Amino acid sequence: MEFEQTVAEIHPQFGSADVLKRISNESIKCLATAIHRLREVKLQRMQKLQDLATAMLELWNLMDTPIEEQQAFQNVTCNIAAAEHEITEPNTLSMDFLNFVATEVSRLEELKVSKMRELVLKKRAELDEVCKKTHMVPEANVAIDCAIEAIESGQVDPGSLLEQIEFQVANVKEEAFSRKEILDKVEKWKAACEEESWLEEYNRDDNRYNAGRGTHLILKRAEKARTLVTKIPGMVEVLASKTMAWEKERSIEFLYDGVSSMFLLFYI
Repeated sequence: MEFEQTVAEIHPQFGSADVLKRISNESIKCLATAIHRLREVKLQRMQKLQDLATAMLELWNLMDTPIEEQQAFQNVTCNIAAAEHEITEPNTLSMDFLNFVATEVSRLEELKVSKMRELVLKKRAELDEVCKKTHMVPEANVAIDCAIEAIESGQVDPGSLLEQIEFQVANVKEEAFSRKEILDKVEKWKAACEEESWLEEYNRDDNRYNAGRGTHLILKRAEKARTLVTKIPGMVEVLASKTMAWEKERSIEFLYDGVSSMFLLFYI
């Protein structure tokens, strides 16, 4: 705002530096009213700036915007919680600057749809990877293609969908951590079962002692396999006990690739 123009609107003499000003009570009252009005405008523009800054931060966080891109608008976001007296930088509340910031927020909004598609796919892939590593089956979801179509058509809030997937990822990671001890024991049990199968085939081979070069290595493996096989009943007992304790604590069944671990232990 132009200072001289503003004061001239209050009283013509206020805008002239050459005329001796005779300030009446009425002029002072007009000046006080103008100050109050300008302060209201300032507060309104502050609120708009802070609303834009909030929207900008949310969009940045949503789209994992690089820090380098964010730095160009640090003078905006640094005022997100500023008090009235803390905003002192010239032109920070000018309409030109507010329009400039609003244009950037609009650009980010347009970019959001394509970025959300990418982020949803990325988070979904992360969820699938965690489930795969921990032998868990992801919760049933609307097909990802349908979800993306819904985002692009505006039928689904991308932030909400992304939040749901992130919530699932967090839950899966937490459950994966609690499953680690049991999974380690399952892998050892499976390895022992594989050695048991190998040993059975080895024992059925009538030429097992005539394998030629490397026979001593095979005999050594067979010896280790026999020792390991004797430990399988104990492994099963410990694994069953750990699994039942886990299920009791969480009131859910321990599944391994969608199959009950107890079924794996006793029926396979």
